[in-house]
Amino acid sequence: MKKNLNVIDIKVIKFLLSAGVYSELAIVKNFGITYEELADIYNRLEQNGYLENYSDYAAREGQKSCSCTNSCSSCNSGCNKQCGSCGQTDYSNVKVLTWKAVQEFDE
Repeated sequence: MKKNLNVIDIKVIKFLLSAGVYSELAIVKNFGITYEELADIYNRLEQNGYLENYSDYAAREGQKSCSCTNSCSSCNSGCNKQCGSCGQTDYSNVKVLTWKAVQEFDE
């Protein structure tokens, strides 16, 4: 077993690797765990390098993590500004599997 990971942690990684996107509700229901237990699993997976926040992923990949465009004048002053016609997508709760997770657990 991988260092600092338990059986449920590994099952969650493999579940996430089986498709592109899952909601927390799907994970909680599939494994019969609570949201608090899922948060603990996410923390262990992040600490061990198997998950990362989307903002960290986007920064490493050289992507902007906001969705403002030049077509909206009030968005030109920065992505943290509100604009009715610009779609502001909140990625703060998005987790991304790392290459380490793929290499070690993809079957």
